[in-house]
Amino acid sequence: MLRLDLSEILRTVGMHQRYEIDEAPYEDEDVEFVSPLIGSVTVTNAGRLLLVRGAFDTTLELECARCLVEVRQPIRAEIEEQYSLAEVETAHYHDVIPMVVQDEENELPEGLFDGPVMNLGLLIRQAAILTAPWSILCREDCQGLCPTCGKNNNKGACTCAPDGTYRPFAALPELFRQEPNR
Repeated sequence: MLRLDLSEILRTVGMHQRYEIDEAPYEDEDVEFVSPLIGSVTVTNAGRLLLVRGAFDTTLELECARCLVEVRQPIRAEIEEQYSLAEVETAHYHDVIPMVVQDEENELPEGLFDGPVMNLGLLIRQAAILTAPWSILCREDCQGLCPTCGKNNNKGACTCAPDGTYRPFAALPELFRQEPNR
C-alpha cells in the first residue's frame, strides 16, 4: 500500500507536499475496496505538528443488515489527522531530527510510522471504516432471513415452520435420506 517518505517534510518547518492516491481495489482485514481509490492527501510540517489532510473516493463491499447479501456502497472519505513532532537524536550521526512522537493526546496506530516513512494505507483504512454506513440494506423492502432456517426471504416466502416454532435440527432427516448408507 502507500508508503510515504516524509524525511524532507519533517526537516523543513512550513513545507507541505501533496500526494495523489490512485490505488487498485484490494481487500483488507476489515474492509473490502471494490473500485479504485482515487484522491489526494497533503502533508504539512507546522512546526510542532505534522498535519495530514485529504480525501478519497472508492466503493466498499458491505453486507445487507437484514439478509447478509453483498451490497456495494460508494463513499467519499476524509482524512484529517495531526501528529506531534519532537526533535530526536539519531544513533547514526548523532544528528537531531524532528520525528513523529506519541503523546497524551495522540496515540499512534501500530505500524503507522517507521521512522520518517508513513503508511498511508492505515489512514485510508481507518477513514473508510469510519465513513462506511453502520447498517445498510440491499433494498428498502428487504425481507431479511428466516429466523428458523436462515432462508433469504427475498427469494420467496419460507414455509419451514408454519406454527412459528424453532426447530434447529428439522433439516437433518432430509440430509440423512440424501446421503448413501456407509
